[in-house]
Amino acid sequence: MSQYFSLLLVLFILCVASSNSISAKVVDVDIICKEASNPTYCSNLLNSKSRGAKGVDLVDLAQYTIDVLNDNSSRAYDLMKNLMDIAENDTVASYYYRCDTDFLDTDSFLISLRDAESNLHIGKYPAMAKESADIMQYLLDCIRSLHQHETSTLLAKYVDDLRQGAQVLQIISKYLNLGK
Repeated sequence: MSQYFSLLLVLFILCVASSNSISAKVVDVDIICKEASNPTYCSNLLNSKSRGAKGVDLVDLAQYTIDVLNDNSSRAYDLMKNLMDIAENDTVASYYYRCDTDFLDTDSFLISLRDAESNLHIGKYPAMAKESADIMQYLLDCIRSLHQHETSTLLAKYVDDLRQGAQVLQIISKYLNLGK
């Protein structure tokens, strides 16, 4: 009797282990980055993950990308706030304020990024894809505002780096949805 129990236990463990390995979807970084507007940026971003990105599943790549976006958004936001404080007049400050609302409003880049991360953690990949599209829209709105007026080229670069990272997140979201 204990022999059968042991055999059943081993079979159960093997089934659980194999189902976990099936659910962890891995897509090569080159395939992901081929879809990016700047494949080099994408590759540098994903391969900058400690221990590299080779063989890393999509959920881990998405989390890493979200972490990088969070870190980089702090740098961009701090510069934006500084530029608003030292702006020569209200008109110039308003250009930065437009991006400020895209970053921090109740419907904003950072809120959507937080929601994308939450949806990633609970496996709601379609909702995560929607949030990543919203992230991209907020960043494009900010970029448009910065390009319509002569503003800080450094801030424009920071926000464009965020846009490229958000695009990587969108691509990863697409692959996560394909695996569902």
